[in-house]
Amino acid sequence: MTHTGARWSFISFPGGGERLAALLGGHVDLMILDPSEAREQVRSGKLRVLAQAAEKRLPDFQDVPTLKEAGFDVPDVPQIRGVVGPPGMPADAAAFYAELFRKTTRTVAWQHYLADNQFQDAFKSPEDTRKFLGEFDDRLRGLLTAAGVKVVR
Repeated sequence: MTHTGARWSFISFPGGGERLAALLGGHVDLMILDPSEAREQVRSGKLRVLAQAAEKRLPDFQDVPTLKEAGFDVPDVPQIRGVVGPPGMPADAAAFYAELFRKTTRTVAWQHYLADNQFQDAFKSPEDTRKFLGEFDDRLRGLLTAAGVKVVR
């Protein structure tokens, strides 16, 4: 299935709150949001989920197709979350926090947090995170360049 005739504009907002206000206020027609950002508005009927930008359907949205299922041939680009520290952070402090977060991701509370927000668990050590971010940056630059987007930095 091909989709033609649509004109898209990318509008950048400082955060999820501003994006959601623009959508609910009718200033934009559609938006990509985290499930947790839109959950209450979807439950109340103020927003409708059209498609999921995910490789597979999320548990809370089993009746909503993924973009690929809806006929859009787009690559899956995960939205990542992380915790960062300053460049000069002492190695022992970085190791302390890495271990603290590793332990946190093994708790029942963390599993509930993931489920409540429809997140996927993907804890990585600081070394693996650096490697992942380099690969992610390269992949994203390639996708954007292939789509004709001018990449400035």
